[in-house]
This record gives sequence, C-alpha cells and structure tokens, in this order.
Amino acid sequence: MCEVNGKQFYIYEPVQLVSHEVVIPIFLYKSNTEIKSKCVRIKAEHIKKEKHITEGVTTSIIKITVPFPLPFYDPRLSTIPVTEFDSDYSTIRWVDGKFIIDACKGFIYEQRLKEVNKIPFPNPWRVKANGKIIRHCPIVLYSDDTSGNVSKQFNKHISFYFTLAGLPPHISNQEYNCHFLATSNLASVCEMLEMIVKELNELATVGFEAYDHSISQVVLVTSTVLCFVADSPMHVEITNTPNPGASLNPCRMCTLCVSAKRFRKTHTYVQHFVQRDMFGRKFPRGERHWETTKSNTHKLFNIATTESNAQYIRKGRKYGLKDTINNKFIIESKSDPRVKERMENFAQDSPHRLYNPILELIGFDGVKDTPVEILHVVLLGVVKYLARDLVAGVPQTQRYKLIARLESFNCQSLNIDSLKPDYLIQHIKSLVGRDFKIIIQAAPFVFSETMTPDQKEIWFALCKLTPFIFQTKIANEEDYLADITNHIHLLIYHLIKSTAQWVNKPKIHMLLHLPDSIRRFGPPSLVSTEKFESYNGVLRKASIHSNRMAPGRDLATSFDNYSSIRFLTSGGTIYDPKTSQSRGIGDDVTSIFSGNKIIQQSMGYNFNASHPLDPDQYPAKTAKHHIQDPKLQIPQQLENPPDGRVVTQVAQIQINKHDRLDPGVFVVVGNNTSDELGVGEVQSLWQAKAEGMSPSFFCKVNVFKLKGVDAFYEMRQLKRTSQSTVVNARFIQGCINVQHNCCKGNCSATKTKAKNKERQTTGDLTWEVTHNDQDHYIINASSLHDPTLHQMISKLPVRTLQDQEWVDAISQGLAVWNDQDEDITSDEDEDEDADAADEVNSSDEEDEEGDDDAEGETE
Repeated sequence: MCEVNGKQFYIYEPVQLVSHEVVIPIFLYKSNTEIKSKCVRIKAEHIKKEKHITEGVTTSIIKITVPFPLPFYDPRLSTIPVTEFDSDYSTIRWVDGKFIIDACKGFIYEQRLKEVNKIPFPNPWRVKANGKIIRHCPIVLYSDDTSGNVSKQFNKHISFYFTLAGLPPHISNQEYNCHFLATSNLASVCEMLEMIVKELNELATVGFEAYDHSISQVVLVTSTVLCFVADSPMHVEITNTPNPGASLNPCRMCTLCVSAKRFRKTHTYVQHFVQRDMFGRKFPRGERHWETTKSNTHKLFNIATTESNAQYIRKGRKYGLKDTINNKFIIESKSDPRVKERMENFAQDSPHRLYNPILELIGFDGVKDTPVEILHVVLLGVVKYLARDLVAGVPQTQRYKLIARLESFNCQSLNIDSLKPDYLIQHIKSLVGRDFKIIIQAAPFVFSETMTPDQKEIWFALCKLTPFIFQTKIANEEDYLADITNHIHLLIYHLIKSTAQWVNKPKIHMLLHLPDSIRRFGPPSLVSTEKFESYNGVLRKASIHSNRMAPGRDLATSFDNYSSIRFLTSGGTIYDPKTSQSRGIGDDVTSIFSGNKIIQQSMGYNFNASHPLDPDQYPAKTAKHHIQDPKLQIPQQLENPPDGRVVTQVAQIQINKHDRLDPGVFVVVGNNTSDELGVGEVQSLWQAKAEGMSPSFFCKVNVFKLKGVDAFYEMRQLKRTSQSTVVNARFIQGCINVQHNCCKGNCSATKTKAKNKERQTTGDLTWEVTHNDQDHYIINASSLHDPTLHQMISKLPVRTLQDQEWVDAISQGLAVWNDQDEDITSDEDEDEDADAADEVNSSDEEDEEGDDDAEGETE
C-alpha cells in the first residue's frame, strides 16, 4: 500500500488517476526517492457484462478480468508515479452511476487460459490495517551450527539469525543490525523451525502494531522471508533434499540425477552436469518446483505407512527428497511404540507436524529462495579445492618460491590488511574464506610458474570469474549476467577438460545456478553468509558466560536483554498504547552509546560506515601524519596558483568511500568513465588552499601507457613512460591494483628481505622477488577491489566457447578420468563447519585443519 495526499491506495484495487483513467495497481515500488506503481490500464477488452439470476431476480454485474501472471517487467504493465493517483475504489463510479464496488460485486478476476482466480476488493489488508500505514519488512533468514565452546571441543548449537532485507550492505553487514532468533544444542534445524515458522506466518498474515518514530504514528508491520541463506548442508536439510556429495540427486535447484553412482562416469551424466546436450548445445536440466517437493514429501510418507520401507527408500531416491522430520518418525516408529502412537495422533489431528515445518512457511519457495552462497560455494568450494591441490603438488624444497612471490605481492588497492605469506603456504589446509580471497587475487602472479598448462587455464578462468562474483554494484543487469555466465562456462569447461572427475563436486554444478540467484536477489554479496558467520562469535561468547544449565532458554534471555539495552541506549522511542503517548529516551541514557566508541564497537556498530561522507565531500585529506620531504619540489604546474592559494604537500587523500591515494598507488584518470581513461602512478600529493575557501587536491603522477594483453598472464600490460603530469584529484576515477611483470623481467627469488617481528625489523632474512626492471607492469584482472574499474581499463577479450569444444572437452575429460587410479573425493568427506567457525576464531585455531562440506554431508 501507499499513501498519497492523505488517501491510502492498495494493490489489486481499482484506482482513478487525475486523468480520470481507471487502473489496477499490481506492484508498488520505490525508484530512487520516488514511489511508483506497475498498473494494468482497464480497457474495453478487460470488461465484460454478465447477468445473474438470484431467487428470480435478474441483476447485471461488471466483470473486470486482468491477465495472469503479470511479472514485474511485463510489457502489459504501465509504470505510473503514485502522485497521479486521485481516487480509491470507494469513490469511483461506473457509467451508470453505480459505485464500482457495487457494479463488480466486490471482485476482480485474474485469468490464465481456462484458470480463473477471484480476487476480492477492498484488499483484505485495508480492513486489517484499519487506517494505519503498513510497513512491510522482509527479512534474510540464516541458520548455522556453531560451537558453544572456545576450546576445540565442538559443542554444537543450531542457531537462527536474521537481518532486514531492505538495508544497504554497509548497514546490514554490521553485527549491530544482525538479530538473534533462537538457538539449541539439542533440537535439530527442522525442530526449531516449527516455532519460527508459526510466528513468521502470523507476521505475514496478521502483522503487529509498532510505533514509527519517523512519522510519529502507530503502523502495522508485516514480514516475510525474502531468502534463507546458509551453507550447503543446512540448505539441503531445510529444502528436503539429500546430502549432495553422496546423493544420486546432487542439486537442490534442478533435476540433475543419476540412477547409480557408477553412471557418473558416463557421457550422459557429465553432459547433464555441465548442462549440455550430446552436441554441446546448452541444455539446462528441468527446475525443481517447490509445490512438487511438498506433494512428493507427503506421498513418501503415505508410501512408508501403507506400502513398505524398501519402496519408501526407492521412491525417495527417485524424487530426490529426504524430509528429516518425516524420516525420523518413520525410522523410530518401527522400534518404539510410543513414537508410532504419537505419529498416528499427529496424522489424525496435526498432519503438518509430521513434516519439515518450512513447507508451511507462507511466501517461501525452497527452490528459488535459497540462493547460491558464495562463501561456501566459491571460496570454501572451488578456490579451496584448487589451492590445496596446487600447493600439494609443489615439493617442500620449492615452496620458498611461492613464499617469495607472496612477500613481493603488491597489496595496494586490494583492502588486504595482513598477507602472512608463510602461513598461507604452510597451512593451506586450514585456511578460511578471507585467506582464499587473498589467494585468488594473487594466484596468477604467485603460482603461475608451478602450474601445468591445464592448471593455468583453470586458474586464470577462475581468477577472471571471481571479480564478477564479488562485484557489489551492477550497472547493466543483462550485460553483467551475460558476462558472468560466460566466465562460469569457461571455468567449468576447463575443469571438465582436465578431468571429468569434477562431477563428483556438486559445488561446481551450483555455479551454473548462480546467475539465476543474481537475477532474483542482486549481487551475490548481498546474500553472503560472512556477516552471519562473524555473529557466531557473539553467540559463542554468550554461551561461555552462561551457566549452561538450559542453553536454549538462557541464551535467548541474554539476547533479549541485549536487544532491550541496545534499543534504549540507541535512542528508541517508547510508545504506550493505553495512553497513545510516546516519549524518547533521555540524553543521560543515550549518551552512553552515542558518545562512546568503545560501547558502539562492543555492540558491533560502526559509526563511520553508517554515516559515510556525501560524494560531493570528496576528495578530502585524511588524518595520516605527513613528514615533509625537503627534497621534494612543488610541481611546476602548481608553482603559481590562482586566488593566492598556498600549495602544501599532504600525506594521503581520500577520493571516495573506498579509495585512498598514497605515493606508489596506481590510479585511473579521466573526466568520467565513459571518456578515454589513462593510468598513472602517484608520485606526490598536494593541497592548494586559500583562506576561507575549500581546498583543492592535486596528484603528480607518472604516466603509464596501456599495451596489449600479455601472453603469459593473459592480462593488460602497462609500460612506464618518462612523462609526468599533475591532475586534479576530482578526475581520478579510482585506484587499481598493478603487479610487476616478472615473466618479462625474468625476476628471481632471493633471500634478502628483512623480517618484521612485533613491528620491529630484525636481522633475520626471508625470501623475496628481486625485480630486474621498473618499467613493465600488469593490471591485476583478478582484483576484487572495484572490479568494474579494472574491467573497464583492461578491456580483456572474452573467449566464447563453441558447441564442438564442449563435446571434445567432455570426451577428453572422461578419457583422463578413466586413465587415473584415484577419484576426486566427493564433498561427503569434507567438513564445512570447521571452515565457517574459523572465520571468527582463525587466530585461535590456526593449526586446526578444517575442510568443506559439513558433517551433514556424512550422515
């Protein structure tokens, strides 16, 4: 609903525009700051007069029928600003003078072929709201199992958290805006979901009253689950699908299946896995459907109770389904009469309690609303598989070369706080997500010399794909989806070509579903689990400070108290429904939070991230201390500044929210991104300021020339020129990561770099790469920082695969597989939970090895 000039308008109610045209709003949405609607314009073809005879009395009614379904981008929908809404249904009259609600008998109709849906108006929510504004607040729901102990002894707690789906990432990614729902060290995921689903359904159908401080009114709040994010084992449990590693139906999103494990080693299954037909053409597998999942789940229970257990297992494999609640009842009822009696009582009185509660969650589609999650599928999936295999193939006596390359890796403009080269190589089996982010950005420059030709093709395809995956802004959705789909296909092509054994890794196949998730939910980082993984640390601290007598209840009480304190200290408004009075919290209370950064940090709140500078406030000088260099002369272009400005040297300039300029940083220069862009290396930074005026900032840069694509690194080359120039910082589009072209320079590793220990330079030496020239560089196309700018300046050609190449790759991959003695193990042998837990406590558990897909995959 929306409110215009004091009038409330709802979807699926006739609305008269200021032009007197009558429309039916189907969608209401906000574009920038303006609220708009997608409407069906009522035309003659939508209207039909019918006569009804009731108790001998003939009456004529108007039947308005609109097409169904009407997706958001359907061309039959017209975009109309809500400011054009004039009258709601209650005042619209038909040509004969009747009110439209009387002429239509309070119904409009949706029709698809012979299917007709009858929709009442006024909208039922108008009655429920009773004049209140409705605030719809969809949530992102998350579940995970984490340890309640600090020690390595795993004390498993299943926990549920959520964030508000409408918050921008810089707000929702803070622990302050992550909210606890429930936890238990005894109940399973689906058992806990029963109470959560019940309350969520109540929110979706009834709502609750709350005081909206922004408009000083009581509003009606409703909510639904926008999506459920989790790791792979948790996703399959809540979607009633089997564990993918050992399953004959390894995908929760499509109908990929095989009749027996031995048939994975066939052309047919490999073709299905990569979604190609026998001629190499695109051939996606059929989608799973949530309604089919529900009906087949009920069928399986009927088979188990009316036929045989063997038939139940057989059909479960055929459908690719496994309901953990249902399965537990069926198994335990065979040996425990009490469970059997309880199951029979449920079947009679509350049949829904025999199944996964999420099947009853209103507005949730378990197939489409469980997006591909990039932390576990990409970083703890594909990147980890390849990194471990690659480092394992390098002899211990040669690994110093990898360490040397990492020691010399340029981290500027990559947002890498700590590199730890020795740790990354020596403890490759216990790395966590953020470590694999470092490896994927450094791999082309660190591992290239140790790669076989097949490995190089795979790694370079992966390194070009990941910047698209971690891209946070999408300018053109269709172009972006076409690019990322092409890069995903290139990676899978090279993987399968090297060996078709990769079909044993379901996460490789899940990459093919990533574009669909992006189309539905936006950039993958919006539904990443990293913010929730860090919140596991909050739960763990609450657990170790409890008496552990009743963990589920005690932790819920602790988080409830914490939420109340957060509400009060953050300046919430208290509303008394009995007196209809509201009052704010006093300054003496709120100052505890607002005036104390330590308290803010303890609650997971980042003031600077929550209140970024406006774009027009950049560039700006940072607080970094500057040490004047007396040898550095003011650039000639700045020697005679206008308006009596004084030119001084500065240490650092911030040009946007994420980029800071320092000497040595490489920048892209141009009036805007649509103009011709150039690249330069910052040599010095300057400020020109007159009294009473805003300062201007300038950079002296050494100009670099863009060259062709390097044959070894497959990335754009840069060559230093003798030209230097001064540019206004406003014309700098951003910073890029650039690496030295060690292949062209034939740079070697030498043990000459002094080690730093506890911020002190010691006499101990470690390996580093000695560069033989300072003129030839490479733009790092695998950078995860501002990937759009890197792609724009690099303009790398993208290979388009031909159908026959897929046919040849599948045949070659199967031939390689048949010649090998050992298979790539499936995900069932791996432990995803250990990696996820390490995201928080990696510093405490650096020596603990963790692998990928959780114990849920090894039941």
